[in-house]
Amino acid sequence: MDSTKPTLKVVRISSLDQAEQLVDLACETFMDDHLFSLIVPGRREHPETFRKMWSLSFREAYGDKGSVILAAYREDEDNDHGRGEFLAFAVWVRCGTSDVARSWQGDSWNKTLTRIALRWNGHFQYLLCQSDPGVSLDAANEVFSWMGNVKTLYPTEYWSLAWLGVSPKCQRTGIGKRLLQWGIDRCEEEQVPAVLVATEVGKPLYEKMGFQVVSDLSSDKAGNHNPVMIRSVEKPKRMVEEM
Repeated sequence: MDSTKPTLKVVRISSLDQAEQLVDLACETFMDDHLFSLIVPGRREHPETFRKMWSLSFREAYGDKGSVILAAYREDEDNDHGRGEFLAFAVWVRCGTSDVARSWQGDSWNKTLTRIALRWNGHFQYLLCQSDPGVSLDAANEVFSWMGNVKTLYPTEYWSLAWLGVSPKCQRTGIGKRLLQWGIDRCEEEQVPAVLVATEVGKPLYEKMGFQVVSDLSSDKAGNHNPVMIRSVEKPKRMVEEM
């Protein structure tokens, strides 16, 4: 047995430059995702559009006051020029107005500038009715409306798994579970639920980790579904015994 099997190291993304390094991985991982197939039906013919969309998504996550971006790479690829390529990522978001929630929602000048740039970019595109080639504005509006309905199912305090992506090079290594466990650990510490929107492919993993389907809303006019899942907080053992 190989005792020198490389290990995967998880780090928190701390700069916009690091976040941008996840774009190609996200494009590869979500190329066949159902929701993206609706919003960017021409993503294969116009890969630059898909890449731009993910770049904006990571910029938004980086600028979000409550977001935590995690990424993993192989430790054995560390060298004098830095670490190896990222092979998996997750974006967790702490939502709520409690003191604990606000402790995760700190701001910085870089985050503020990122949010301002994103707002101006979106504002001008809206005024000029512009969309990139390969994008379906009707489908995008439909999906965003669906996502708004999903949020009405969530509690007032929670951690949300916005994205979880694992490279094909890194399948069956347990890294997806580790990135998922990071958020679950925070939920247990803070005694709040975890929420996410699953795909049918990812649903079995989430169920194993304690998530349950609370809604199976149709995400498009064709009647396709993306399960909405919540992992309820487990009461501490002592509290359960006293009940």
